[in-house]
Amino acid sequence: MRRSPRSFGVVAPVVLALAGISVGSASAASPRAPLTAAAWQAEIAQVPAVGSGCFQASFPALVWQAVECVMAPEVPFAPVQPTSQTGAPDTVGNGVDYAAEVSGLISKATGTFTDVSSTISEKGQNGGSGAKLANVFSLQLNTEFFSGSPACAGASNPSKCLAWQQFLYTASPDEVFMQYWLIDYDTTCPAGWFTDSGDCYTNSSATLLSGKGLTAKSLATLSLSGSATSGGNDEVELINSGKATLATGLDSKVDLAPNWNTTEWGVFGDGGGSEAFFGKSNTLEAVTKLTATSSSAPTCISDGFTAETNNLKLAATPTLGSESSPTMGSKQTDGTAGTASCAVAS
Repeated sequence: MRRSPRSFGVVAPVVLALAGISVGSASAASPRAPLTAAAWQAEIAQVPAVGSGCFQASFPALVWQAVECVMAPEVPFAPVQPTSQTGAPDTVGNGVDYAAEVSGLISKATGTFTDVSSTISEKGQNGGSGAKLANVFSLQLNTEFFSGSPACAGASNPSKCLAWQQFLYTASPDEVFMQYWLIDYDTTCPAGWFTDSGDCYTNSSATLLSGKGLTAKSLATLSLSGSATSGGNDEVELINSGKATLATGLDSKVDLAPNWNTTEWGVFGDGGGSEAFFGKSNTLEAVTKLTATSSSAPTCISDGFTAETNNLKLAATPTLGSESSPTMGSKQTDGTAGTASCAVAS
């Protein structure tokens, strides 16, 4: 049926209002100011991907474009391992770290770095072997180990089995993806899972970064986010220099959403238990922002979950200012560390 011309008088103001345009006179309508790169980075982080798969976005467009997924590397970013080191200063990783814990549940965590040394440099090994190469590291948002995952049902002792999920960037070869673990599975791993001692691990699909890969100096401008949605998709998202990269995976892989209450964030070796080795006079502060069922400041706990390390020591941390969400910060340095501490805010 043909629409009556009179109906346009009702529809037009609604459309204009949804577009963010004033419904007053035409002269009163003003276009939105162009986004800055920093504002775009903050806004694209709030735009959800539509559906499952792999996506990229570029400044200034606030929309995700579907891209071809690739296979994540068959490299374990393993859980913390027993260590016999004594007498040496504690460097970050393999259980030595700070993590942010909430009393309820976390649905999203975002990691950034502040106070990054302007001359920062780094070398690391691909997958834990070979020569040390410049700008070879991983970024990791790690959950706590948790019990009760349905994925542990086939374990030798399901009550002993622990699930674990990581939101990752790997420099080899410049991808973002999620890695899932069943710790102390102690029997044949499920189909599609790899064996690592008595543990099992597998990956989500991965998305390649567009443009150039990250360097140590990128730490000052990037953000890595991980999110979990019960009954839906979990997402990992890396944003830096006007480019955003995202990969999804089903939350049912290990059922993270109803269990996630703790997050470790940092820069570590690029898999295989390796080390990210920073040059002289390097300092950075790792900042973790959380979206959780409680808006209270998180508890800062002395704990870490990944076996990868870096050569920086935990240091005294400046007090955080007012934050819009539960936030934790911890400083790392190869210089004078002082008494290690962390800071929280909400």
